[in-house]
This record gives sequence, C-alpha cells and structure tokens, in this order.
Amino acid sequence: MTPNARFIARTLTATLCGAGFLTLGACGESGGESDGAVTEVSADGRCPHQIKAETCPFCNPEMIEEDGFCGEHGFAEAVCSKCRPFLNVAFRAQDDWCDEHTLPQSQCIECDPTLAENIIPGAHGVPIPTDNHDGHDHDNTEEGGG
Repeated sequence: MTPNARFIARTLTATLCGAGFLTLGACGESGGESDGAVTEVSADGRCPHQIKAETCPFCNPEMIEEDGFCGEHGFAEAVCSKCRPFLNVAFRAQDDWCDEHTLPQSQCIECDPTLAENIIPGAHGVPIPTDNHDGHDHDNTEEGGG
C-alpha cells in the first residue's frame, strides 16, 4: 500500500469510526440531508464531539471529500487540526490526542514520521489523493490550471 493509500485509509477510518460512534446519520437537527437519523445536539448547537454540529466532519463525513486535501499538512482539509484548530476538542473527545506535541495523535508527525509522506506543498483544497497513484504523482490535482 502506498503512503497516500495508508493516509486515505487512516483518515477515512478515523473519520468514519468517529461518525459510527454516533447514530447512523449526521449531527444536527431534523431536516438535514441525513436518512432521518438525528443525534443529540446541545442547546448551543454542539454535537457529541463538542463542536458546532454543522462544522463537524465526524458527524458530516461528506465534508471530507467536499473540502478536499490540505497538502501543506498532509490531511483531508475537513479534519486538518492545524488549519481548523477548533477541531482539537473533537479529537480529544475521541481519545485521539498527543499530549506531548499538543495535536491529534492521528496527525502527529513527530510520533509517526511516515505521516510526512502525505505532505504535498502547494496543494490546498484539491481532491484527496487516491491509491491510484504511485508515491506522490498527483496529476489529477490540477483542475482548471490552479
């Protein structure tokens, strides 16, 4: 499995496991685009991950693909804790935290240097790399000459 395939598998597994921790649908109030499943949302609109339900990629896994890839940090933009530090509380709520380096364990390059293989400088918001590529050959990321 290529490093990028490992990244995709880890990111999606962690995200989907986080979503599976809840009921089958997305967080939020009824009337969303989920299959009618509604999870508990606090009075201030926070989901079980302790963030606003509408901004939670764990409750709304469709955000992973929609928001694309953060090449600067090597993770899906929707779950990139460096770009979206408000997600840190959600990672902590899922016991995904590296106290030593103060970031999610699943994104700690200090603890897992192989995660650095996912960094693609200059790629931001591009489609998430798939395992159809060998190494870092991401020729499908040049949409519209960006």
